[in-house]
Amino acid sequence: MMKMIFSRFDRIDFRTTLENVSVLESAEQLRENENGEAIIVLAATVENLQAVKNHAHQVYIPSNLITTNNQNLDSSVYFDLENYPFYQKAKEIISKEDKRKGVFRFRRTVKHVEDVSLLAGDLYVLSALLGEPQDVHVKRTDQTVTPAYIIIMLYFGSGTMAHIEYTVTDQERIEFEWSGINTIIEFDSDEMRPVRPGSKTALPLTYSVDSILATAYKVDQALIDRLNHLGLLVDGGATK
Repeated sequence: MMKMIFSRFDRIDFRTTLENVSVLESAEQLRENENGEAIIVLAATVENLQAVKNHAHQVYIPSNLITTNNQNLDSSVYFDLENYPFYQKAKEIISKEDKRKGVFRFRRTVKHVEDVSLLAGDLYVLSALLGEPQDVHVKRTDQTVTPAYIIIMLYFGSGTMAHIEYTVTDQERIEFEWSGINTIIEFDSDEMRPVRPGSKTALPLTYSVDSILATAYKVDQALIDRLNHLGLLVDGGATK
């Protein structure tokens, strides 16, 4: 059975991918590339997703493409934050702490936030590590003005206070700080960019196909309901 992964091509570091993959811009190219157990990386567009919805293959979609109804049932979904190597390392360190209490600051710069799917996806990943989001307060600036801001103040049930900030501008960047009882972690994706042309150092905001296959979740109604709930929290439609 073919595995079809929908992704932005600039998100995947094919140098660190162990699997053999084919990269296609359009789903129209699928027929000539079908060959048993192939792994196909398709451009993450709604058009491509619609074109393969009746194919009997394993489909992996990024969280920003998942719909909040049952259209994506039987697919698998992955969250980019969970796949970044720096987050996986931070998760490993934080998970070893006996009590996950502390202060978490997360700043993400993106080129656009069309809906709450990115924010809900990040909260899905973070809450799996830090606990249930509670006492959520959201502040937004005028989203038609650049840079625009979305600031989320919340308390995770594990005992962690969090400040999460999204800035809409012309670049992409992730920064975070974790101040736990025994551990302090700091990360800035801009400080990890290779400076030499042709450097083999992996870019900080990329991940491998192998990671997507390893971390993806089967889409079921419980997952969709969870994302719906988190989307309402950050959109001001629900409080807890």
